[in-house]
Formats: sequence, C-alpha cells, structure tokens
Amino acid sequence: MIHDLVRYQFDNKSALKRENVLLVSMGCSWGKCAFCDYQDDKASTVLECDAFNKKVLELVRGKEIGCSCLDVTCSASYTELPFSTMNYIRQVCLLKGIKTVILEGHYIFRKSNPFYTEFFKEKDIDVIFRCGVETFDEHIREDILRKGLPHVDAVELSGHFGWINLMYGMEYQTFEQLEKDIATGLEYFERINLSIYTTVSGGPKRDAAKIAEFYHSDLYKDLLKNPKVDIFDEWDEENGHNVGHDNIALAI
Repeated sequence: MIHDLVRYQFDNKSALKRENVLLVSMGCSWGKCAFCDYQDDKASTVLECDAFNKKVLELVRGKEIGCSCLDVTCSASYTELPFSTMNYIRQVCLLKGIKTVILEGHYIFRKSNPFYTEFFKEKDIDVIFRCGVETFDEHIREDILRKGLPHVDAVELSGHFGWINLMYGMEYQTFEQLEKDIATGLEYFERINLSIYTTVSGGPKRDAAKIAEFYHSDLYKDLLKNPKVDIFDEWDEENGHNVGHDNIALAI
C-alpha cells in the first residue's frame, strides 16, 4: 500500500460539509485508467485491509464537529472493500451520528448499488453513489483515458449514480468540452466533483495553459458560487480547492 497519502480530511468549505476517508481496498479489478497511479494502494489480505481501515475510520468525528456526512473513497470501487470493512463503516456511522454515506465506484459495479442501499438503510443511513466519468467526450474517455464506460451516456449513468467526478486540465481536452461536460453534469446529476488533473507516470500531460484559462474564466467564477459543484486541485499551494492535509491523519 502507499503510506504517504492523506487518509482523512474534514471538508467544511463545501456546500455539503463532510468528512472524507481514503481507505485501502483489495485492489482495483479494472485497473486500466490512464490517469490513475493509485493501483498499488491495496492490501495483500483481508485482515491487513480491515486493520488499516479500522484505524482510518477511528479518525471520523461526526457529531463531535457537527458533521453528519461521510465520504468514502479507496483506490478501487467501494465494492472492492472487504465487507467487514463496510460493516466497520456502518458501525462508525452509528457511533458518530453519520446520516449520509457517499460511496464511489466504477460503472461496471452499478448493479451492486441496491444491495448497499439496503445494507445502510437498515440503520437509517442514506447512501449517495458517485461515479468517475471524467468527461462525456467518449473519444477522450475511452480511447485516451481507458475509463471503461463505452457507449454510456448521462441518462444511463444517472439511473445508477447521483454524483459524478469530472476531470479537466490534461492534453487533448478543450475549454469548450469542459463547458459541455459541466452543462451535462448539472442537468443530469445532483452534484459534480471537478478535479483539476495532476500528471501521472505514463498518463496524459497536465496542460497548465488550459488550467489557467479555466481559472480566469467566467465559468470558474460561476462554479465557485454553485452549491452543486466542488473543485479539487492537489497542486493548489494555497489550498483553496478542498484538498489539504489534516494533522489528525498523521496518527496513522
């Protein structure tokens, strides 16, 4: 697993205040996305996975800080967390007064969503499902990013996921395509997480000029005021885009 990742963050800048945990999975079964270098963040056994994730989940504070939403991600899909870890998540929600859990997964696991909805609903906890679509430009998404959503449009996707991840700032993309992606996302989904691309080994290159164009645009100004959109930029040194380190995470 990767040991220098930030495993816990409290995002109180978003319109939806939430605690974020980055857990360890058993590995990503898709594992083909050209923009992702997290495949090594996995455990070799279920016991190792559970032990690590339990430590991360102990960082959740919930009602202690007036937060009732927990955002769960890992280097794979939520379906690739051991179910014992999923049970820890539910226990922590009950203990800390968490009323809503966000689970992120690949489109190929969409048929699993109703099972997890029922699992959490048994304890009166709501679930929001989020999918990484990255862009609705199918050529970029499938031929370049190798995302694994061939011929899937926004209508089909929105039947299974309420939130989506979009990505911008890499070579091949255009500002006009971003505008289209945002418009589609806002029309069909409850919320958009827009990530500004960070270069990874073997992946597309980050396009600083395109990113600067976005940050100086009216679109950016409008999105900052839109409660349905969060912008994340790991290379934002001033930490103005919901990415940062919380000292409590250093206990792991």
